[in-house]
Amino acid sequence: MTERDEELRAIPLQKIDKSKWPRTVRPIGSDELDGLGVDRDGRLYWNGKPVEIIGRRLDLTRTQAAVAIAVAIFTGIAAIGTAAQGRTAYHDWACKTGWPSLAACPKPTASATERGSANKGD
Repeated sequence: MTERDEELRAIPLQKIDKSKWPRTVRPIGSDELDGLGVDRDGRLYWNGKPVEIIGRRLDLTRTQAAVAIAVAIFTGIAAIGTAAQGRTAYHDWACKTGWPSLAACPKPTASATERGSANKGD
């Protein structure tokens, strides 16, 4: 017996209940049977490629769901922090260059003005 024969024996035939089929589904014709295959878990293959199941529900364990929720929450927090940092950096840059800013720019202090004029004289 070949290895392939042993693999095929490990995959049992399954009972088919045609009463559960939608009206638009027909049985495979005898000329089409060579294109179908089933693996040991019952997944269907057509011409060696797995048949995709569209709309299949994703089932997560409680731990997976908790981790997914935590990742989503922390991603939201990171996005808010990034936006705040970007706004602050823009505000600082806009005040230094004289561009419009979302908030009023602080008035330069006397010591900052003196340092600026002292540096210009160098």
